[in-house]
Amino acid sequence: MIAQIIFISICLSAFGGKMVFSLSDEVKDKIARVPFVTVDKGYMSGTVERQFVVVKNEEEWGNLWARHKSKVFPAPQPPVVDFQREMIIAVFSGEKRTGGYGIEIRKIEEDREKKQLIVSFLEIQPPPRSAVIQVFTQPYHLVRLQKLDLPVKFDGLVESPQ
Repeated sequence: MIAQIIFISICLSAFGGKMVFSLSDEVKDKIARVPFVTVDKGYMSGTVERQFVVVKNEEEWGNLWARHKSKVFPAPQPPVVDFQREMIIAVFSGEKRTGGYGIEIRKIEEDREKKQLIVSFLEIQPPPRSAVIQVFTQPYHLVRLQKLDLPVKFDGLVESPQ
């Protein structure tokens, strides 16, 4: 018992009073971070309904992009995506009556145990009684990532800054 206390004391002093634990390889192998690149992000979209979309082919991408950019004249061409190796994930908040709202994909993880992708996103709402622009907005975030043939679960968090 005394030897264990001495060992713990030595460890605490060696790590500046903090014990450092790392995840086991077993846990690391179950969840893997998936890198992504933002394709488009903003507040004005032709997509006015709340939607979470996974695009895995050129036709779907063309349709989504045309609807998304329908308020822009002339409408820009969709960014090039290699659908043999990549896919698009998009989150749309839906139409809001004022500014101050936003949405952002924060991380994408592959859950190898459940065999699914988890898209974690944050929705921002303006604080109550805050001064915001009086215009309709449609917050959105579109990202490109490696193509994975897995079901996608969208996991959102709503935040209202104080």
